[in-house]
Amino acid sequence: MTRGVAHPTELRAEVIAAVLAGMSIVQAAARYNLDKGLISRWVASVATDSRVRDAQVDLGERLLELIDQHVTTLCAQLQAAARPEWLEKQPAAELAQLVVAERDTVLRLLAGLRPTDDTQPQLGAPGASENA
Repeated sequence: MTRGVAHPTELRAEVIAAVLAGMSIVQAAARYNLDKGLISRWVASVATDSRVRDAQVDLGERLLELIDQHVTTLCAQLQAAARPEWLEKQPAAELAQLVVAERDTVLRLLAGLRPTDDTQPQLGAPGASENA
């Protein structure tokens, strides 16, 4: 890490986005091979911009609305799929696919409620367990 070297705008934006998304400054420093102080200054400079704070709030509210709509839709789908007359007409393989899809959806929703831990395999990531 050389002092005084200009970093590409894209790198700065990527690092700031990662920290704002929940990555710690220490994790970002290790991942991008940058000084923790530099990352702290980058994040602080953005955090003081009221437009960025407002955009974060707006984005957060929109994400919560989207999650709420998704959960409502999932509930309606599950209620429809739980009707005995519908279940009796479905092949076992298709029911198994439905169960897997619903399980994966719930796991992904739950995983989104906490910051990611870069040391743990992510769903769908190479090397991640299929039975997670």
